[in-house]
Amino acid sequence: MDKSEAEDILIQVSVDSRLQEGYQGVRLIMREIFRGGMVPIHDISRATGIPVPAVSATRRELEKRKLLSRKGGAILTDTGIKLLRSIGIYDTKIPDFNCQYEVSDTVTKLVSQFDELTKERPSPDYSLDQSHATSLTCFKRVMYCHQNDSIEGRDIAILGDDDLTSVAMILFSTRFGLKINSLTVFDIDERILNFIESMSLKLNFEIHLNKIDFIGEIPTRYKNSQDVFITDPPYTVEGLTRFISVGAEMLKERTNGLGFVSYSNLIPVENARLFKNIASMGLSPQELIPAFNEYVGAQKHAGISKMGKFFSSGYLKTSDPTPRNLIYTNFKETSI
Repeated sequence: MDKSEAEDILIQVSVDSRLQEGYQGVRLIMREIFRGGMVPIHDISRATGIPVPAVSATRRELEKRKLLSRKGGAILTDTGIKLLRSIGIYDTKIPDFNCQYEVSDTVTKLVSQFDELTKERPSPDYSLDQSHATSLTCFKRVMYCHQNDSIEGRDIAILGDDDLTSVAMILFSTRFGLKINSLTVFDIDERILNFIESMSLKLNFEIHLNKIDFIGEIPTRYKNSQDVFITDPPYTVEGLTRFISVGAEMLKERTNGLGFVSYSNLIPVENARLFKNIASMGLSPQELIPAFNEYVGAQKHAGISKMGKFFSSGYLKTSDPTPRNLIYTNFKETSI
């Protein structure tokens, strides 16, 4: 069974069970059963955030297709396991990380390795609103993605990566045997792209690097190509809107997708405007975590920012290309 065939099956399961979370929800339910083994339905519901009746309906459709059976709880059949493996999910033994409150010794060691590898990284370009996240923050982002089934078998795009979240993701996925389908970084700063390329060669990990300026239209080949996008955009509402819009354009229409957005506090009227813009793109906020990200020496916004998780509804209306002087704080303040 190839990846496309497996996706077709899960999409049809979501249609037949009327699961509002679609393909992503079915995948999440099966992943939880695969990792847990003989899982009671209420535990699946709690772990996935999907209501019990919806989990029950999905389970019935999976049983009809002989992808799982019930033996004191839900358990995948050999066919179900083969299906998950075809979309990149394996029975990987990995700790159950709580990225908000605790950090294991294993992750602490990865942070130290990251610091050693990246000590010659490029300095921030403040004209592009660059401000390095702490090394631990980069790993918290990766752990949060993993908690939300957004690494294994996924096509992942990082929009702007002066934080080097891609390097943290390479270290983390390599350490725990997680198979990323593809990892692509988009950035306007050639220094960042060159440095990430040197890291990927050192770590023997294939990564795709693209120089792109988000103020204009993105090339068609990048649209409808990714399962996940990750971004820490410029501070302005216009900058946030433009970067998130580009991420939304990149998400696959067939299987929807997830966006992970780091952004600082906004005044209420700006926050309302931002979420109105996000809703118009067909993105639905699933979770907002305050003070998730910490930054090195960033005083403009108290050195912290939120983490937002957004789910694609499949409906897409992107923002128009935006002038540079509206996207970046430095340009905006200079022009006032």
